Amino acid sequence: MRIESEREALAEVGQSVLRIVSPRTTLPVLGGVKITAAEKKVTFAATDLEVFLTVTGDFTVVEEGSVVVPGRLFGDILRSLGPGKVSIDGNEGEVRIEAGRTEFSVTGFPVADFPQMPEIEQKAVTRVPSQELAKALKQVVRAASTDEARPVLTGVLWTIESGSLKLVATDSYRLAVKDVVVKEGPGEGKAIIPGRALAEFSRHLSNSTEAEAEIWLGESQAEFGAGQTRLVTRLIEGEFPNWRHLIPQGYQNKLTIAREGFLKAVERVGLVARANTPVKFHLADEVQLTATEAGVADASEILEDAKYEGEPMVVAFNPRFFNDGLDGIDEEKVELEVIDPTKPAILRPAGGEDFIYLLMPVRLTG
Repeated sequence: MRIESEREALAEVGQSVLRIVSPRTTLPVLGGVKITAAEKKVTFAATDLEVFLTVTGDFTVVEEGSVVVPGRLFGDILRSLGPGKVSIDGNEGEVRIEAGRTEFSVTGFPVADFPQMPEIEQKAVTRVPSQELAKALKQVVRAASTDEARPVLTGVLWTIESGSLKLVATDSYRLAVKDVVVKEGPGEGKAIIPGRALAEFSRHLSNSTEAEAEIWLGESQAEFGAGQTRLVTRLIEGEFPNWRHLIPQGYQNKLTIAREGFLKAVERVGLVARANTPVKFHLADEVQLTATEAGVADASEILEDAKYEGEPMVVAFNPRFFNDGLDGIDEEKVELEVIDPTKPAILRPAGGEDFIYLLMPVRLTG
């Protein structure tokens, strides 16, 4: 195999698959990136056996073939090279990377040992506008748990009903729900998809110029596509929590405020908050944020242009969790709806109904 490319283009495609490469694995080949040159196309592939990702680019193919190179070393080499043409050639035993007067010789892995990309039973395709799906994934995936002790909560509930796609994720402390309009697809479908896989696909969508993303749901796996990127992931088995009953019906108290200033204010005051220290929201005619770390520091900030309607109260939140919700909203103004300091609160775009971010407050003592 031999391919040639400008370093920047090669590095961009190569780096995009490296996040899948497992740094610690009992199967050395899973630490590799497979490069396949065929029919004037070059495909880079990586897998950890749970997620399989391929990215295809238009590079000069001098000789067709496949090699598997150590992923982390390959990425480090590409980053180290200066601008200009890069060539990659070799076989299973040795892969050479050349750029100008720089040459690396790397021992490759056997191509036959690299897992094949799974083929799922391709049911009806669902098509969704790429950037809308990227935004939805950014909003929802961050609410999924990272605790493998409860595998179902590490996934995102993916439900298609009547031409609408609903995404739901929760880690028991917060809940994110997003509705996305489907351009084409089956009338119904349901699956729990690993949040990690969706986060990876979201990164590719954000950098994609493709108008649409495609999704196929199989019995045990799902496939996602956008342009020349393909991602296959296993589905999570189990029953997702009944999230609908978690959302209170009706809020008597509402704060409306500009999102950007609110986000920065929570960040500033949150600098004082340590791992178990919340930020207090003093909701009244004048809205104030405070945080105290005993013996270390205090912080407070009065919010400008904040409109609060309701009963005065003090409610506290984990600042990181709170700003995860704010960061997922693009609209200029946001609403914080609360019942009392002990019940779930909701963040949403002002006047918007397609995204809600429910957050449990931190119970205050004393």
